[in-house]
Formats: sequence, C-alpha cells, structure tokens
Amino acid sequence: MDVRRWTPFTFIAPARYVDRDDWWQSFDLLEWSRSEYSWREDPWNGVRDFARRPRECVETGRGDCEDYALVALSWAAAHDRDDVGLGFCWEWPYPWPRHVIAFDDERVYSSGRVHETSVEEWTADSRYSYVLERRVSLPP
Repeated sequence: MDVRRWTPFTFIAPARYVDRDDWWQSFDLLEWSRSEYSWREDPWNGVRDFARRPRECVETGRGDCEDYALVALSWAAAHDRDDVGLGFCWEWPYPWPRHVIAFDDERVYSSGRVHETSVEEWTADSRYSYVLERRVSLPP
C-alpha cells in the first residue's frame, strides 16, 4: 500500500488529496451518496488505515469515512464551495480519531450522508466529543 495514502497524511496536507479534474463538475454527489455509495470499513482502522483516491472510491462505489470525505472534498472544491476542509472526529475515551468528515460553509459530508448544518451543530448532535478541523486552501 502506498504510504503517502496513510490516512493521517490527509489531515496534514489535505489539498494534496483533492482531485482537481473537471470531471467533478458533472458528478452528482447527492445521487451517488444515496444510491451508489456503500460504506465499507478498512480491515485496520487507526494507525494502519489508508485512504483511497477520490475517483477510485467513486469507481468502486465503496470506501470508509475518509474515502467518502475525500470524494466530498473534491466535489465541494470543484463547485467552489466556501470554507472547505476535513474534520477528524474524536469519541471519548479513544485517544485517536474515530471518524473523518468533509465540510464546507453550509454542509457536513459524513460517510454517505450530506447534512445541511455547520460542523459545530453536527458535532453537538453526534456521538463525537470533538472535531479537529483542517481547512483546505486550493489555488484558483
């Protein structure tokens, strides 16, 4: 497995994982999320977790939370959504993040679901005690 795809690197340098193809302009994230995406946990979470490339996740129709987050992030960036980023979510008492989301200024994208809310509101309604947000700066 490509070490550069190790999930913690997605937080360190999220812009590196955004697929910037024009293809995302015609991609229907909401329809794909509802009908084609199947959440599938990696065999090892935490330390030995590897992210799929966004197009690979779309083509196979499956992935886990960070795979979906990278698809949503690529889609949001291609559609010039404001304030896009990734969030690593902690659930007490675990010492490492248990979930990854993508977000923009109006939505949270979480494992096949699009929530019309802020990260703070989503967190308050979730089982997670804290979300460490990493905004993505993309060149124009």
